[in-house]
Amino acid sequence: MAISMSVKLLSTKHLRSLIPRQITSAQQTSPSTSFFLRRLSDSSDSDFATGVKYFVKASRTHPPDAPSSDAKIATRTFITRTIIHWTNAAERGHTKAQFALGNLYLKGHENVKKNEQLGKTFLQTAADAGHEESCHKIGTIFLHGSKEIKQNCSLAVEYWTKAADRGHMVARYDLGRLYAEGVHVTQNFAKSFDLFEKAAKQGMLEAHHALGTAYTRGQGTDHDRCRAFRHFKKAADAGLILAQFDLGACYSLGYGVEKNFSKAAECFFLAAEGGNPQAQLCLGQFFEKGQAELPKDLAKATHYYQLAANQGLKEAKSALKRLPVV
Repeated sequence: MAISMSVKLLSTKHLRSLIPRQITSAQQTSPSTSFFLRRLSDSSDSDFATGVKYFVKASRTHPPDAPSSDAKIATRTFITRTIIHWTNAAERGHTKAQFALGNLYLKGHENVKKNEQLGKTFLQTAADAGHEESCHKIGTIFLHGSKEIKQNCSLAVEYWTKAADRGHMVARYDLGRLYAEGVHVTQNFAKSFDLFEKAAKQGMLEAHHALGTAYTRGQGTDHDRCRAFRHFKKAADAGLILAQFDLGACYSLGYGVEKNFSKAAECFFLAAEGGNPQAQLCLGQFFEKGQAELPKDLAKATHYYQLAANQGLKEAKSALKRLPVV
C-alpha cells in the first residue's frame, strides 16, 4: 500500500521546517535510541540503510572540542538526511522505513517536530502492509487514543490480532490480557490461555506469570498447582518482580511445592527491593511476628510497613497504627 501524495507533500513540507529548529546534540546514544535501532536492523533497501546510518551518526557523541554551533549543524544535517532517505524508502513501500518515520513523528526526536497524525499515517500504512511491529504499535495508539488521535478500541483489537497472528510476542500477551479481563472483547479464557502460552514459548516473562495465574485460577485450563509454581518460578528466576512475590507466596503456603519459609522470605526480599507493596507487607508481618525463620524485629517491621503504606496499601497503614513507635 503506497503512501498517498498528500502524505508525501506533508512530509516534504514538514522536512523544511526542521532547519530553523534548535537542536540539543546527543552526548551519547541513549537507551531509547538503541532500543529503537534494534528494530531497524535491515539493509535490504539502500535508502533505508543509509537513513539508519545517518540516524546513528546523529545520536553519537560529538567531539568534545567541537563548537556548539558545529555540533548543532551536524546533528540537524544527519537527522534531515535520515528523514529524506527513509521517506524515499517509505514511498517505495518499505515497511520498516514507514515504521521508523511513524515513530519519529509520533513522539518527535531531536529536531523532528512532533506530528501524531503523520506518525499514525506512516504506522498504519506499514501495518496494513503486514508489518507486525507496526500492527502492535498502531493498535496500542488506537487503544489509548491521544489529543490528536481518536480512541478506537475495535481497531486496536483488530491490529493486535493481526500482529498476534503474525507471531508478535508482545501483541499475543497484550491481546491475551484483553481476553482474560474481558476488556473491549468478550471474555474468553481459552483464547487468553492460548495467547499467553504462545508468548511464553517465545520467552516473554509476563506471559509465564500470566500462565501461572491461569493455572492457579483454572482459567482456560485445569487447576494445576505444580504448573503454576513452575511458571511463577521461571519468571521470578529471570527477575520479574510480580512473579517473585507469587513464588514467595507458593513457598509460604506450600502451593505446588513443599513449604519453605526461608525461600519464601528470600523471594519476598527480592520483590520488596523491586518495590512490590504486597511483598513489603508480608515482610512487615514476618518481622512483626517473628515468622518465616526471621527474628521478631519491630523496627524492621515498621520499615517494611512504611514502604508498603507509602504506596497506598491500607493493610500496611493499619499495621503502622497498631505498632508502637520505635
